[in-house]
Amino acid sequence: MNTNCKKGLAVILSILTSAASAQKIEIPQQGSTSYVTYYINHVISSIDMDDQGNDEIIESFGITRNTSGQKIFDNMSVHCVFYYGMHGGTDAAKGACTEMDADGDKVFTTFVVGTHTLIGGTGKYTGITGAASFTVNMLRPPAEGTHADVVDHKVSWKINK
Repeated sequence: MNTNCKKGLAVILSILTSAASAQKIEIPQQGSTSYVTYYINHVISSIDMDDQGNDEIIESFGITRNTSGQKIFDNMSVHCVFYYGMHGGTDAAKGACTEMDADGDKVFTTFVVGTHTLIGGTGKYTGITGAASFTVNMLRPPAEGTHADVVDHKVSWKINK
């Protein structure tokens, strides 16, 4: 390889390395924000109890978008598994989610109807605690055995390191 090619390659590698490090997400040790998650939910198993209600085990996948212009909880991929039931006009849901940012760092949550609880994380989210209230806007199912939802979150967090 000639000298000019080596120098050009070095410049390109330097630019790529700088761009990658410039994308690293920095987050405050505590704060609050709002974000929306767009979910596609796959019903793994369900039980229909006629007029008594129904129960489902669901796996969800989604993507977040911070609606306050902050980097935290923005463009995270989300994976959840949960139980959902409807009996006598009352919803019941309980589950857990992992949210992963562009750096590969994760936030772990559990939830019941209306509230996520932040229980920990990896990387920059190690020691995160907090809560996120949420509301669900159900969309038309894109296919049999699925659900689609837009979920608005208002989250407050603290990182205890």
